[in-house]
Amino acid sequence: MLEKIGLNNIEALRKLHSKSLKRVSYDKDFFELYDKQNFIMKYLYRKFIKIIKINDNHVGYIWYEPPVDRYVRVWALYIEPEFIPLLNESTLDFFNRNILFYEVFNKSKRNTELMKLGFNKSRYSILMSLDLRYYNKDKEINNIYSKLKDNLVKNNLNYYSSRFKVRKFIEGKDEALRCDIQNQIFADLNRKPLTIEDIYMDMGQDYYLKDFCFFGMLGDEAVGYGQIIDNRNMYTIVNFGIIERLRGIGLGKLLLHEIILKAKNYGIKELYIRVDYENLKAINLYKWIGFKFIDNITLWQREL
Repeated sequence: MLEKIGLNNIEALRKLHSKSLKRVSYDKDFFELYDKQNFIMKYLYRKFIKIIKINDNHVGYIWYEPPVDRYVRVWALYIEPEFIPLLNESTLDFFNRNILFYEVFNKSKRNTELMKLGFNKSRYSILMSLDLRYYNKDKEINNIYSKLKDNLVKNNLNYYSSRFKVRKFIEGKDEALRCDIQNQIFADLNRKPLTIEDIYMDMGQDYYLKDFCFFGMLGDEAVGYGQIIDNRNMYTIVNFGIIERLRGIGLGKLLLHEIILKAKNYGIKELYIRVDYENLKAINLYKWIGFKFIDNITLWQREL
């Protein structure tokens, strides 16, 4: 069964949380965020975390986002190792009307407990990292800049300015532009089109960094987008790409390079990026810029 969190059992949750930090996982840190909140926000945070009980023992916890339709993202899920044999699908009966999504590192080897809870593997992506202390691609990037005009002409795109730059996303002004550019970038992936409300929702998340959202510009026209978020204490590039008709002439490398320089100049020492394992073009781009493989991240799904 699942037990609500109140002031009477918050310390039991802290003990479980402390144990969970010692396990290799991809979980978000609940108390890192919770302890910074005021009284009202702490109450709201407690609504979406539950202690897992088996035979009157506190054996674990689950922290999740508020449901969107039937979909629920799980931010953290921990079970005491000695109680894993006692798990079954009914342990999470509370969520039987929902579809749960939960991501873990492959190396965490949590297949047994997740399958017992009714989860199944859905797909996986690749996590890569870049040490910014040693980053230097100036020579290669300067070569791309010098050939950009010729590449535009060669691809019948010479109606674009050959002057490439990045500019920051401006809150209160660029939401519609960001929505349009991201929808163009990811149109071929069969994603549900974004709305401006989705952009505002993203801007309100705890991972959002307002000074690290960038458009790639050819002259005055936005042709790409990318941002850095604070994901599980990892500065991570997300929503990155170039609009389809301008791919293949080096703009992805230029935009990625400029975002990396912004991070390096800010003092960030390491950047991360995730990519679908089937997206070979993106993987090759990230390898070219210097990103190294860290681990596969598996998405598990529970639908009963």
